[in-house]
Amino acid sequence: MVKIPSGEVLQLPVPGQSLGANNMIATEEFAINSKCTVPVLQGRLRAYGLPVSGTKPMLIQSLKTFANDPSAWSQMFQSHKSKTRGAITGARLKKGSSRQIIAQFGDQPVQTEYPSNKSVDRKPQKLDEQRIVQNDSWAMDVLARSKPQHGESASAGSSAINNASSSSDLSLEPGNSQMDVDEREHEIALTGIRLRKIERHMSSFTELSTRFARLEDVLVKAANGAQTPFLQSEPQFKHAPYTRSATSISTPAASITPVPPMSLTHGRSIPASEISPQNLVVLTLGDEELAVDRTMVPDPPSIVFSHDLSALFAAWHCSDALVVNGRGIPIKYWPLFYHAKNGIKGGAWKALRTIWGNWKFVVEERERFESDNAFWDAYSANDSHLDYTTILKRLADNRASQAQQDVHDVMLFFNGDLSHPNANGAFTYTSGKTTKVLTKAGDISKKWRALLGSNTLIAHAWDLRREAKLNQRTAPAN
Repeated sequence: MVKIPSGEVLQLPVPGQSLGANNMIATEEFAINSKCTVPVLQGRLRAYGLPVSGTKPMLIQSLKTFANDPSAWSQMFQSHKSKTRGAITGARLKKGSSRQIIAQFGDQPVQTEYPSNKSVDRKPQKLDEQRIVQNDSWAMDVLARSKPQHGESASAGSSAINNASSSSDLSLEPGNSQMDVDEREHEIALTGIRLRKIERHMSSFTELSTRFARLEDVLVKAANGAQTPFLQSEPQFKHAPYTRSATSISTPAASITPVPPMSLTHGRSIPASEISPQNLVVLTLGDEELAVDRTMVPDPPSIVFSHDLSALFAAWHCSDALVVNGRGIPIKYWPLFYHAKNGIKGGAWKALRTIWGNWKFVVEERERFESDNAFWDAYSANDSHLDYTTILKRLADNRASQAQQDVHDVMLFFNGDLSHPNANGAFTYTSGKTTKVLTKAGDISKKWRALLGSNTLIAHAWDLRREAKLNQRTAPAN
């Protein structure tokens, strides 16, 4: 056991004191005795900003070393150095990799400069003694020349200042070449800041122009509402032409004038020649092409159709909720702008995918009917329309039922073998070096319908089998 000497008195600075104008540090006596426990010693060391780890003899020795070195007392008044992210401190110092880094690159340099709040950093330059003397002389000379003389008027004093400054520009500027370089760099930095401000203002003006164009379009429609019905695109139905239901604005079917999906124009459309090549994307929307600047595509509009499905049926083919390059984009083309594979604004598709997919299911179901009224006749109960959630659930149940029926049909056609050679691998996929068969009903249903659409032999054989089965059911019993 190490014997600790008792009765020794140390002269130590008073903890927590303020440094006076004369830089004198007040001291006090600190006795080393049995009352100096480890917590007491650690508290004293912590007050001086010294390490507090170690045994009691080590802590006492640290205090003795500190007491015998008054030059180290000034560290009491230094601010605590905050740790920066990635700094090699604390437990990281014990790692072998940290020691190798310090041995190879040295300790981390102390930061002596603060980053500028401006967009361009302009590091301060240290002035030598000669430069300081020249600057002081120059400043005194300027002040002396600009000071008005007794008995002279204010106008005379101002003219004297102008004459002095104009006649002695070169003589009043020490280190003229160096100051010119500094001023030139400062002017370049200010010019860059002004240009960025102008760019921000121009983008704001462009946005305002688009908003005014949309407002003008709404006002024109409102003013001409009595004479010209609301224009909408002609839905590509396989049955009768599209007409509005009684729940929306009622207009005669004969008065609806179909327009192309891209006819809604808002503001100026920028031609492809004026778009930067690295940002230019040309998209095909139906029968038209649209040049798009990928950096100018806005976020997906916050729009809801759960309480107005008739508006969804119209906006699916003709909408101005999303405006790109001065054109209103129908909802059915939104994936071209937000799907990740197109590389325009792919991050938005993750949030839009489910919503847009539900809209697509509802619109496809609507297009199976001749009109909105016919659709609502099928999706009503107790003389009231079903709500959006109920319609989606019914459509999901119908898809699940149809998928099960398709699985039954394909298993019947290929005698229960989805890897049949006649299927041409439509129901298999490769995982590594292993060929596996699809198991999900939805995937099998999609492949079966795609196979019937692409392979005429299989489609014809399946039609013959269905007709034979139907004839067998309707044949009279003997």
